[in-house]
Amino acid sequence: MTVLGLMGEQAPRIRASDLLTEDHPHRPYPSVTPVRNSAWVRGGLFILVYIVGVLLYYSISFAVTPDTPMANSTPQMMELFGALLAYLVLVMLTERRVWPHELQPRRALGALKGMLLGLILVAVCVGVLALIGTYRITGFNLSYAPWSDLLTMGVVAGVAEEILFRGILFRLVEEGLGTWGAVLVSGLFFGLMHWSNPDGSLWGGIAIAIEAGILFAAVYTLTRSLWWTIGLHFAWNITEGPIFGSRVSGSGAQNSWLTSTWSGPDILSGGSFGLEGSIVPVVLLGALGILLLVHAQRKGLVVLPLWVRKRTLTHAPADPTPGPAR
Repeated sequence: MTVLGLMGEQAPRIRASDLLTEDHPHRPYPSVTPVRNSAWVRGGLFILVYIVGVLLYYSISFAVTPDTPMANSTPQMMELFGALLAYLVLVMLTERRVWPHELQPRRALGALKGMLLGLILVAVCVGVLALIGTYRITGFNLSYAPWSDLLTMGVVAGVAEEILFRGILFRLVEEGLGTWGAVLVSGLFFGLMHWSNPDGSLWGGIAIAIEAGILFAAVYTLTRSLWWTIGLHFAWNITEGPIFGSRVSGSGAQNSWLTSTWSGPDILSGGSFGLEGSIVPVVLLGALGILLLVHAQRKGLVVLPLWVRKRTLTHAPADPTPGPAR
């Protein structure tokens, strides 16, 4: 059974007319495509609408609570509102994809599958650290109320960051540099974003770029589903933080159901950055991400760089309609 079979997903469909997957607007070559379909134009539009969305949400918050417009989770909600607004404008108005393939409602079960995958992967890494004596459970905190964490580091981070880095950056870069180039660029930016966290570090950013940036991009490449990566991202954060008690991406001390101790050198425990700064998930999950990408390459599921697609399509019969998968 293939990896996709185990995941309960069908192989992504690569169109014969432009050699792109269905999460991209149709761009046959050498036919002239609208300027609005340029990756640069779409990227610029997304940034513009995102900024407008953030300012709009802040304005609404200020109108409702003028004394404390940034109270509670407002900064995170600003990010979520801006990302959702910009994504909807981009895919529906610019790309003319009313029901984007990567978020079709009929594929929503992928979120639960992604959550299960995230739970298993983080649990395996914590289990390895427990076996070597770095992680120890010392008690249970039954009074912990997880609702704020479930919203901010779970739903908001999972949805907003997956839209930004897989739904937008990965797709736009992929149209020019191909899947492997998109993995590198989106993973690098995803990792470095966490460098700015209160206890962030250059190593922490590099670690996340490898263990999560590559892995999340690999899962998206195989499924072409934001449901999957949103679920994976949600469970990743919630499992390491509220369940096992690790700091999450250097964001400070974390309350959790399990009270625990982390000992040993920072390269194993992750130090103040948390589990993601440990070499264990970097090696295990980074390797898994690369293996999944190699599997996708062998199955012909990756998008080729633009110059390779042009050369291939130039020597192929003209076909203005989407064709069968490769």
